[in-house]
Amino acid sequence: MDPELRTESSVYEKTAWERVRAWVLIEGSRPVVAGGITLGIVGIVGALIWGDILAVGPDSSVDSLFSSGLTAGVVTLITVTLSINQLVISRVFGTVNSLTDRLDGARELHEDVASLAEQPSSPNDPAAFLSLIARTLRDRAETLRSMGDSGEWDPPNEVTDAVRDIEAYGEDIDSHLEDNTQVNYVLNVLLGTEYAVNLRAVQHVRNGYVESAPEAVQTEIRAVEELLESIAVVRQFYKTIALQQDFAELSRMIVYTGLIAFVTTIAVTLVYRESAVTVPPSLLPAVVTLGLGIVTTPLTLFVSYILRAATVARRTVSVGPFVPP
Repeated sequence: MDPELRTESSVYEKTAWERVRAWVLIEGSRPVVAGGITLGIVGIVGALIWGDILAVGPDSSVDSLFSSGLTAGVVTLITVTLSINQLVISRVFGTVNSLTDRLDGARELHEDVASLAEQPSSPNDPAAFLSLIARTLRDRAETLRSMGDSGEWDPPNEVTDAVRDIEAYGEDIDSHLEDNTQVNYVLNVLLGTEYAVNLRAVQHVRNGYVESAPEAVQTEIRAVEELLESIAVVRQFYKTIALQQDFAELSRMIVYTGLIAFVTTIAVTLVYRESAVTVPPSLLPAVVTLGLGIVTTPLTLFVSYILRAATVARRTVSVGPFVPP
């Protein structure tokens, strides 16, 4: 195939390790990931305490740790979360003109896709909408390839192979989607650079091989290009939706767990008195370990959500055919 005409026939297939990493960073439930991190912290600290490496006795500095360091940390984390919540809310507000522009842009995208798919309308469900784009891309590429097979135009073999790959690419996207799937999972299908590679290939075919082709062929190649551009737009729009949903959910969960963590820091601090404790010393390892697990829960939730946001943002930097290393 022409080195300028590289295409991708499927979304990126992950290895076993990459699937595990993708689940932790993107696909997995954020509370579950946070729970795993919390259990890891509790397990390590508990093992060190029961191994007499960490001291939690009446004369230890546990009360100072909980009363000052951890309490200040919890309050700071809640403050940071409120700032994130303000950022999310700011995206909801807008003037009449700006809100109208957003609505018009979304409606225009839906109408364009419906027109290319020859449907009266396109679905509202994100997964179903992307599935419609993918199926239409497959059908349009198949029609374009059949025109070459029927003799309406005579493309070289590398162009036929490129169109076949794009047809398979649309089919593969559709095979990964189910209706009413969470936006984060739908977005995960598009995190690769395949759309950009195929978009560049279509532009190369249009400019180098289709200019003298019949009008019907030019119409189909333009439709394929518009559908790949729609995938690029949808990729960025779904990123916006996913991050807004995540940050809004993170704000709510930090408020809940932050209040519980704040009460826990006070309770563990008051267990300690000067050179004495209010519970049997044999129970201190369990009390401190459990208290530490509760207090670190807001932080682990914050880490789990920020990991997903940072990963999605990093992998969707490019809007069009430019693919950063």
